[in-house]
Amino acid sequence: MKLIRTLIAASAAALVFAACGEKKQSKVIITKKPEAKAPVAPVRMQDYDHRDAVDWLGRQYSVAVSRKADTSLPIVADDAGGKYYDNRISVSVTRPDGTLFFDRTFTKADFTQQVGASYLEKSALLGIVVDGAEGDNLVLAASVGAPDVLSDDYVPLLITISRMGGVSIEKDTRLDGEIEE
Repeated sequence: MKLIRTLIAASAAALVFAACGEKKQSKVIITKKPEAKAPVAPVRMQDYDHRDAVDWLGRQYSVAVSRKADTSLPIVADDAGGKYYDNRISVSVTRPDGTLFFDRTFTKADFTQQVGASYLEKSALLGIVVDGAEGDNLVLAASVGAPDVLSDDYVPLLITISRMGGVSIEKDTRLDGEIEE
């Protein structure tokens, strides 16, 4: 009997010491990496409104550019399955006396001849900015390309507005950093 009491007391003491002892913590954390999924709803590019002053034909004209996502245009789907709204970009040119010289809204369909229909299916009209004046023409730079903000896939284009209000569009073949004189 004494042996049984000694064993029970020793077992109880071992349990007390084991319960009070510090447990070793593993420094390895195992978790599942979340899968990157394309957004379910179409994504809108940020709208913007910008106004520039440009010296043209010996006077200062004002050029206003406004980009808006357009839900009435077909949805653009990229290779990863992401869906995006396409944009409409309005350009207006105001004379120094405040009268409107030019006013037009562009969509990517305006650039089909320069870019090609198959490229346009997965692209959006990204932006239009003032490039400057060249002689009797006002030149705007435009881009059509992948709507994902992390992508650098786009086609650079030039929109030329003549002094009579005529518009021509061509691919921009100038190298970056190339300065025209």
